[in-house]
Amino acid sequence: MKWSPTGWGAKIVEGEREYSLPVEKWGPKDEAMVAMRDGPKLVPVTKVPGFKELVPYHRVVSVLPATPGWKVHQFGPFAPYTAPIAAWVMDGEGIFWPVIGVSEPEGGGPHRPSPDGEYTVRPHLSSGNKIIAPDA
Repeated sequence: MKWSPTGWGAKIVEGEREYSLPVEKWGPKDEAMVAMRDGPKLVPVTKVPGFKELVPYHRVVSVLPATPGWKVHQFGPFAPYTAPIAAWVMDGEGIFWPVIGVSEPEGGGPHRPSPDGEYTVRPHLSSGNKIIAPDA
């Protein structure tokens, strides 16, 4: 799941490596602007070597803090876990996604809570999840 403020990303192909960059804003001539990985500046995507096309992303509309006690229980083909929800992200279609602290995926599996306490906060996929409300 990829997110950007505009709802768009830029597909980049460098040899056999393919990735995308979020379109951060639209420039004065309606060109897609992306942040370069090698420096803190926005440039028109057409100036990025390997740019192929714009691709749809989820558009961030709003972020709200979660009331303490909300949790995500992940189940499915990988080992289940439960994690606290830090916030909610609303996308351009009005769908709310839970935001949890996760580590890098291992063995192709999903992002999951890190046993060593190192986390990245990111929206979490909704398939294979059960949202658990705080105890009343």
